[in-house]
Amino acid sequence: MDIRQQITDEIVAAMEAGPPPWRKSWESGGGLNFNASSGQAYKGINQLILAISPAAASGDVRWLTYKQAEGMGVQVRKGEKGTRIVKMVEVNRGQATKEANTGGEVLAEDGSKALVMKAYTVFNASQIDGMAPMPVRECNVSCADAVEQIIFGLQNTGLKVNFGQGFQPCYIPRTDEVRCPPASEFDSLEDFHATLLHESAGHGSQAMKRLAMMSSDVPRFGSAEYARLELVAELVSAQLGAQLGLPMGPSLIASHAGYLASWLQVLKDDKNEIFKAAANAQKICDYVSKLAVEAQPLVVKDAVADPVAESIVLARTARLCM
Repeated sequence: MDIRQQITDEIVAAMEAGPPPWRKSWESGGGLNFNASSGQAYKGINQLILAISPAAASGDVRWLTYKQAEGMGVQVRKGEKGTRIVKMVEVNRGQATKEANTGGEVLAEDGSKALVMKAYTVFNASQIDGMAPMPVRECNVSCADAVEQIIFGLQNTGLKVNFGQGFQPCYIPRTDEVRCPPASEFDSLEDFHATLLHESAGHGSQAMKRLAMMSSDVPRFGSAEYARLELVAELVSAQLGAQLGLPMGPSLIASHAGYLASWLQVLKDDKNEIFKAAANAQKICDYVSKLAVEAQPLVVKDAVADPVAESIVLARTARLCM
């Protein structure tokens, strides 16, 4: 069973039908999709899979397996169609063939071990009878505070962030510098913060001195490598935006519209690309969240299960946008 190809085909179809599907979770304002039993947010590719599920239209970001629903004393409604997500498991090499024959996909074999991708089904809370209404998301840290704290954490690693009239938002690998217009040049403060987060966290974190996902040589605009880097930054923006409750500003929407064709081509050429991009985006989100905590170790709790919102600290410092 070629799980990766099937998932890639589904994501490509969703992208061809409208805006990039990962923006749905971002725009819903409910935060990241998470398991209502464990309280843990889904990671990597599973966030994208759940974003394109028809059930995601409910705006509810809680999901359960059939068995978990039963364990919580609630019931998946008869006739509801679940959403297939994936997990990686390590098995004895002798079990690899059995796993492949029962719906798994063997990704790698090494010595006596094998890495298998297995699919399993989850249901949205809107498909389950007996689920309480989704709690209103409450958090006593503002989007501005959270974004600034992430930027401060990145600056502690040496990233330079410079503001100037007439600047085009960009990250320059050679000088490890983010350039951004001042807030007054954006349509809104949210647009300013979303753009700043994209360039700093989405691109700056990929630098060799941080997560080593890109070299100091800027790939040619329009190349497959350029598209890959932009796709990762877009996914970082979407995930952090969903976590922080930060809407995607019109500047990012407009600037990324031109990348859609190149993203589609990269995904169509290799079924592994969307998995790599999602994994790298997850790595960046985890990295910048850790930097934010280290910059000021004061944990802020969110009323709704949202692990990253719980790790964002309150920044009572001078506004970057001033």
